[in-house]
Formats: sequence, structure tokens, C-alpha cells
Amino acid sequence: MITTQNLLIRPYKLEDSEYFFKSITNNREYLYDYFANMIKINDSLESAKRYMEQKVIDWKENKNYACGIFLKENNEFIGHISVREIDWRIPKGELAYFIFEKHSGNNYGAEALIAFKNWCFAKKKFNRLFMKIAEENIASIKVAERSGFVYEGLLKKDYRKREENLTDMKIYGYTEDLKLIRTTSQNTDFANLIVKLDENLASRNGDMQEYFNQFNKVDAIKHVIIAYINGVAVGCGAIKQFDSESVEVKRMFVSDEYRGRGVAYTILKELETWAKELHYTSAVLETSNVQTEAVALYTKSAYRVTENYGQYAGIETSICFKKEL
Repeated sequence: MITTQNLLIRPYKLEDSEYFFKSITNNREYLYDYFANMIKINDSLESAKRYMEQKVIDWKENKNYACGIFLKENNEFIGHISVREIDWRIPKGELAYFIFEKHSGNNYGAEALIAFKNWCFAKKKFNRLFMKIAEENIASIKVAERSGFVYEGLLKKDYRKREENLTDMKIYGYTEDLKLIRTTSQNTDFANLIVKLDENLASRNGDMQEYFNQFNKVDAIKHVIIAYINGVAVGCGAIKQFDSESVEVKRMFVSDEYRGRGVAYTILKELETWAKELHYTSAVLETSNVQTEAVALYTKSAYRVTENYGQYAGIETSICFKKEL
């Protein structure tokens, strides 16, 4: 299940058939221009049940990921989103969605699209998503652009709407380009990411975070890495001298919506490369036992648990690591 500020986005279940059929029927005229096929194959409760059965099978077989969109406050079914025509050699797929007429104009489309897109990249490791949008469908074009999709070209006479002439369709695509920069702690993007990091740590460490804060000062750190995806600062990390031969890895963080893409691993590798360029031979770091993702990252990256050092000695929640570079 995907959770956003206002929405729950989850895979369909067989018991969704009845209200799915009712909602599609009530919105038949509103959806018919661009979702005629879905309406045709859900023209009865029995056909809706078969549709749901197939969606459950497709999900299990990784052929199609279809979800209902629900309001978080009352679990009301308000729309549909899916990725289909999946080519796992890339991997890539075609994304389509709709919000029922009653709830259109509330930005739920963009909220769902961004969250589902992020899920596809983080959890299913897609490299490309694309959407086909009719040239005259200005509202959907605006949603796509707000969600990071970029216009790629025009498909001439690619779709027949109702019984009208063929319609030109615009292709909007989304891919992710990861870029790392080397900077210092004076960088504004780094400062903004650190605010998010400290909020995250406070929610996990509780009262202990007050103790840790005194050791997380970054005013004079000269070696900072910031990761950008499509120009957005999404993660960071830093190193500072620990002793004559070692650096300490500090302030590792990736924004929630960009986790699962290997960003933290890439940042860590770049920090290690930088440390070696500065002629250090090892790296140390501390993390908390409640940060299971961080523990997994450092273990995967060949860091080994070592005796708690310095200010972390005797702190039961701290885990210290060391790696020879």
C-alpha cells in the first residue's frame, strides 16, 4: 500500500468488484473518451469480478500493476492507476490513471501519480515510465508535467475517441538521472536536507536525539556530497577527519520518496573515493540500532561492527562501523 498526505493507493482485491463496477457505471460518460475499453469490459458485475480476478493474477505474475485510489480520511474509492505493457528487459511500462468526476480538480491526480511513479522506481526498479495523453486533454497534460513527466513526441492518429476521427496522442516520459556534486556544509541544499534528516532522527531516537545533536554540527565540514535526481536534491552525506588515517562518515540521508533507488549506496561510494583521494585509509561511522536501513547499507558496503568509539562508548542504541579503504 502507498500512503500520501490525502490518499491510500493499494492493489485491487476480489471484494472490490462491486463498488468498482458501481463507480465505473456512475462515471461512464465522464470516462468514456479515454477509457472506453475499461468501460466495455466492466459492463456488468460479473465482468467486473472477472476484471478483478485478472488484475490480482497479473499483479502476482508481474504483468500489470493496477491499484485503486482511496481517500485516506474515509476510504472512499475515488480513482484508478496502473502500469501496463511492462517490458522487463528495460524495465519500462505505460502508466494510466483517472480520478472520478466528483473528486476532479482537487490535485488528487498529481498526488497519486507522483506517489505511484516513485513506487514503480523504488520498489519495482523501473527505468522508464510513459503516458499517452490526447493533445486536447490539457488537464492531464498539466498533471503529467507537475509530476515530472517530460514531453517526448507526438503519435499521429494513434487513438480513436468514441466514433470520431483519429486523435493525435502526446507521449510524456519519465526517467531518472542521478548526479552527484562535491561541495561543503555551506551549500543550501545540504542545509535543507539536514533539516529533514534531523526531523527523521528525532522521530526514531526520541529523547536520545538531544544527546546526539551535539555531535552532529556541520558548520565547518569541507567534504559534502549531494545527490540530485532530475535536478532535485534528494540525498547527502559527508566526511570529516577522525584521526590521521581515518575519516568519519556523517549526515547520511535520502528523502523518503527517493529511497530504494540505491542513492545512499552511491553517495557512500563517492565519499569513500573522496577519502582515498585525500590519502585516508579507513572510514568509521555511527548509526542507531533503530535505523535498520542504515545498518543494512553499511553491512552491504563491507563495513564491520567495531567497538563504540568516543562519545558513543556505552550508548546501548549506537552501533559503530569501520571499513578499510
